Amino acid sequence: MMGVSTLFAAWKGMCVVLHGMHHRHVRPWELFEDDESKNIETRDLSQVSLVSSTSNSYEDEPWVAKYQKRNVVRKVFDRELWVQEPALRQIQDTIFVQSLLLAFVFSCVLTGIFCAIPHIDIY
Repeated sequence: MMGVSTLFAAWKGMCVVLHGMHHRHVRPWELFEDDESKNIETRDLSQVSLVSSTSNSYEDEPWVAKYQKRNVVRKVFDRELWVQEPALRQIQDTIFVQSLLLAFVFSCVLTGIFCAIPHIDIY
């Protein structure tokens, strides 16, 4: 049951261990923040261009190439942050409860199947 619950939560993009510690991984775009984006936050809004493009793709962003070059171990054991947003915490709680319920139902079905199989004496 615990394994299925962990797998379902991971499929939804949440780590059960980090959820238990009230942490989350730092997102790739947060890891590779450049100085230009920090300067935009401090500049006057009249100087910032709000031109929108037709494409809503992030593949051209500079952090994508940097994150893909990282080692898998670095991606797994990345920096963590305390979850401060109550809405994010509620979403994580919902995913956790859903994964437990799905695992319980899956375990009951699997137990029913194994109990329905008759015992066969080979000897």
